[in-house]
Amino acid sequence: MKRYIKKSVFALLFASLFVGCTKDFEEINTDPNNVTDVPTAYLMTNAQRSILGNRFNTTCMLYSQHWSETQYTNTSRYQTAEASFNSYYTGPLADLEQIIAINTDEATMSDATASGSNANQIAVARILKVYTFQLITDMWGEIPYSDALKGSESFKPTYDTQDAIYASFVTELTEAAAQIEVNAAGMEGDIIFGGDMAAWKKFANSLKARVGIRMTEVDAAAAKSAVVSGLAGGFTSNDDNALYSYLADAANWNPIYNHFLTRTDYAISNTMADYMAAINDPRLPVYADPAPNTGTVVGMPYGVSDAESGSITNAEISFPGAAVRAAESPGVMQTYSELLFIKAEAAARGWISDDPATVYEEAITASMEFWGIDAAATADYLAQEAVAYDAANYKKSIGEQKWVSLYMDGQESWSEWRRLDYPELAPAPAAYQDREIPRRRAYTQNEFDLNEENVTAAVARQGADDMDTRIWWDK
Repeated sequence: MKRYIKKSVFALLFASLFVGCTKDFEEINTDPNNVTDVPTAYLMTNAQRSILGNRFNTTCMLYSQHWSETQYTNTSRYQTAEASFNSYYTGPLADLEQIIAINTDEATMSDATASGSNANQIAVARILKVYTFQLITDMWGEIPYSDALKGSESFKPTYDTQDAIYASFVTELTEAAAQIEVNAAGMEGDIIFGGDMAAWKKFANSLKARVGIRMTEVDAAAAKSAVVSGLAGGFTSNDDNALYSYLADAANWNPIYNHFLTRTDYAISNTMADYMAAINDPRLPVYADPAPNTGTVVGMPYGVSDAESGSITNAEISFPGAAVRAAESPGVMQTYSELLFIKAEAAARGWISDDPATVYEEAITASMEFWGIDAAATADYLAQEAVAYDAANYKKSIGEQKWVSLYMDGQESWSEWRRLDYPELAPAPAAYQDREIPRRRAYTQNEFDLNEENVTAAVARQGADDMDTRIWWDK
């Protein structure tokens, strides 16, 4: 009997403890310092910031030989083949997908309008998804796309072919531009255009022209259609440029500024400095500061060994200019100058009736204006025979001048070099295992471990998983 009473008391005590612990379980385990419902404006700000942070921009500035490494030259010697795209999916793409979901779900879409009209939020998210996915596919080739961002519904997403991805880009941008309600509430939390939906419509069209020009060697009909359509509604001046605005405070300043506070890893390359100096390009002293020893811009030898780079002092070379590495220097996403170079190529191909030489000079002029070069210096530059448009080899004229103008947009510069094959760049003299300039990055081992069937199929379709494997549009 005593044993029974003792057991009953223990059971009662245990039950009371359990009830006491679970009564306020949710309240006790909710962190009052963390939000549980995030406004879509916050998701948009975070997505835009994250896109710029995830870009392989510095890497591609090294691949396209805008910059050189000054100490550890592994990247400019192409030592590492693999790179991961996971942070794109778990970061900005996840945020953008969530914005779309919240603005389409009947249970949440009404509350979401505090951050702008549903249609405008969805349109901006769709445009930025295309921008981000293009960064990824242009780096790796085939990637998870149509089967991506589904969470537990698709732990092993299929890899889409690039032709299918690019076709979807055109559709998405066309629909997003049409979806924009210019007179409705714009997107809150928008760092790029401050919620100006007319500007977003122009960006969607300009980005469609970029998508289209990339397809020129593999699907001329689709390329022409996308480019002509995009040009018709794209940027009309430098005021329309898609730029991410950094601020002077430490939490929001340009990461390049932050890097150069303590390190000096990157200098303008001798490839770029020598090319620009030979044709008296007035942008050169903006792109780079003079070397202390000479008072002139001196490029750092590109792709040399660590030993050779280590023997060159900082006083002998030129680092990126003050305008480039200032705390408030904008992150370049797409410019009017780039759109005009696309237009010049469209004219050269006979897709539009404009004079290609005239548009080519307009593209250079827009770049000069963006970098603060005055009209007189621009006119002198354009008057040179070495700069004049060559109708017999428009790819060379456009390719070289576009390469110079895309300074600080490394991924686009590298992509357009691969497409046009101009300027004629030599591989790093100390390239790892005698590698050529990379045409893509390889998938990580993690992809093979977790999604072997799909990534293996992608590799088989592309031919190999090497840095010199050409992706679909790179012919």
